[in-house]
Amino acid sequence: MRTTQKLYYKDQYLTECQANISRLYTEAVELDRTVAFPEGGGQEADHGIIHTPVGMLRFEQVKRMYGTPCHIEGFKGVKTGGVILHLINTDDLPLLAKLQVGMPVTVRINALRRARLTLSHSASHFLYAATMNHDYELEERTIGCHIKEDSARFDFLSDEKFDGDSLQKIESVANSLIEQNLPIELGSLPECPDARYWRYGGLEIPCGGTHLERPGAIGSLRVRRKNVGKGKERLICEFPEACPDVWRYHQGMITA
Repeated sequence: MRTTQKLYYKDQYLTECQANISRLYTEAVELDRTVAFPEGGGQEADHGIIHTPVGMLRFEQVKRMYGTPCHIEGFKGVKTGGVILHLINTDDLPLLAKLQVGMPVTVRINALRRARLTLSHSASHFLYAATMNHDYELEERTIGCHIKEDSARFDFLSDEKFDGDSLQKIESVANSLIEQNLPIELGSLPECPDARYWRYGGLEIPCGGTHLERPGAIGSLRVRRKNVGKGKERLICEFPEACPDVWRYHQGMITA
């Protein structure tokens, strides 16, 4: 079974890699390895370009497909293996006809976008942890999340609205955690490398996204709610003081 090597787990600061085309689709390219993080866990996908011997392809969506379920408690829906598709910009689709399986290419991602999404994903965990501290029953009623460059949100099934006092308390707890600026630990389970986790102090959350090493760059978190329909509540966090760091991102190649 074909598998795409996920280099973003080997070095999340790597912005470029050499690869070979594994399969071609009508609107996408599958590679044997990539630095591009696919949409998943609420985090939006990386954007970037693929340099080929016959021209350049732009991609603004990356998707992970297939894989084998891990069936590990606490890691619902996690699959190991699978392939990653780079969906090509419409204007560049005619170039796909000139490509061949096995052709060598170079993949490069937008480092600033990755840095912003990494910061946003880290911020989302502090929002979530503070919300669970407010009402732990919301864990079972979480129905979605979305992590963008400038904000992150969680949706819950709830007939009770978050009032001003609740929002203030959640925001205060989240910022208190961030201000500690402890190391963030990322890791995976030996029996399933794709079953990954995020740890901070005494907190642990299953997560396969990209994250900061410490949360100080997030700055002060702002929390607000949005009405998204009867029986649903949405919490949004924003971080106007954030300082995304691109200095650690590099183009050095992983050779194995």
